Amino acid sequence: MAEENQFSGELAAFYEATHDHGDVGDESFYRDAATNAAGPVLEGACGTGRLYLEFLRNGVDADGFDISPAMLKILRKKAASEGLTPTVWEADLRSIGADRSYALALVPYNSMCSLRRVDDQLAALEAFHDVLEPGGRLLFDVYVPRYDVVAEAFGEWQDVREVEHEGTLLRGRSRADIANQVTQTYRTEQELLDADGEVIARDEFVLSHLPAQQVELLARQSPFDQWSVRGGFDGEPLADGDGVQVWELRK
Repeated sequence: MAEENQFSGELAAFYEATHDHGDVGDESFYRDAATNAAGPVLEGACGTGRLYLEFLRNGVDADGFDISPAMLKILRKKAASEGLTPTVWEADLRSIGADRSYALALVPYNSMCSLRRVDDQLAALEAFHDVLEPGGRLLFDVYVPRYDVVAEAFGEWQDVREVEHEGTLLRGRSRADIANQVTQTYRTEQELLDADGEVIARDEFVLSHLPAQQVELLARQSPFDQWSVRGGFDGEPLADGDGVQVWELRK
């Protein structure tokens, strides 16, 4: 069973409404990488198509997969409304199921952190290595924990925003807390409440902290030949104070 979050229909719609294109800050980085790739592109954990549909809009020969059928349903609906033809399927980061090879593979927005065991993390790297062409690249980003935010906000419900789903106005809230101090994982709970304050949808998922040293060790144990890391999406070296690690592994 995959550790990645699968999302209910309601929570997939909430995710879509709260992750507008342009909000995350990674769009131009991944779009440029995809449009400049010397061959087909694969996006893992493509979700509702925040990035994937942008690739198609720019003429990229791109495939995608996600573990959540509810997320892919939204992606396909959005694509149909724009006259786009997506090639996406339901799959796990550890078992991709692609039927061709790629010049570039992407796993944006901390999705690698959904794999909590070393065996699963290595299995994902091996799976992507297998579907890349010789010289192909894997790009992914993982967060750098901000311990000041962790200490202040963990354990408290945070109201996010309201969203309309199938004619009903819902309020979303989320709460994060430590899942396991030894394994350095945290749990995020998400709830959708109706106008009466009743919870109509709930989900939770656990993510790993993946510090740079651990990712480098994973890279060293993987089949990839080369790897490098940057701090953020501007190409600068990773340094104290950065909030994002951007990794490139080359076959």
